[in-house]
Amino acid sequence: MSLTMIDPGHGGNDPGAVANGLKEKELNLLIAAGLYSLLQKAQLEARLTRADDRLVSLKARCEMANNLKAGLFISIHCNASTEAGAKGIEVFHSPGSEAGQSLAGSIYDALAALGRQMRGVKAEGFYVLRHTLMPACLVECGFITNPEEALWLKTHTSESAQALAQGIINHIKREAL
Repeated sequence: MSLTMIDPGHGGNDPGAVANGLKEKELNLLIAAGLYSLLQKAQLEARLTRADDRLVSLKARCEMANNLKAGLFISIHCNASTEAGAKGIEVFHSPGSEAGQSLAGSIYDALAALGRQMRGVKAEGFYVLRHTLMPACLVECGFITNPEEALWLKTHTSESAQALAQGIINHIKREAL
């Protein structure tokens, strides 16, 4: 079974979005750590691009995954908007990557089981999606700028991690057929 590279977005002096008393970098790391633990329990090899509050460049994140010949790359984020009412989960893949789109779809479907508003699977040219050599997706777990969603994110990091793990497992099983 191949390695899953888990990328908690932001870190160090890059907090990501900050709203409603939360820092995105901290939520990303909590969800990523939970996902790492769940994949280990499922006997799936996984690594984190960062395991603490440090800044890792986008280039270094991609190089780490590529050098380890990871089979999957999952970048974890929380969204932000100037509209306080914006909400929902979305999953991005690199434009033209069928394998990335398949991975994003599996993760999206598992996240939909959380009963949250869903915003879709979308193609976007984010750096970590363009510069990784394996199927990759970037997950926006919800809007930290929405007070209700920020509270949900803060109190449901383990459920988010569980859904991500299920999406990865479902993808791996489907690809093995």
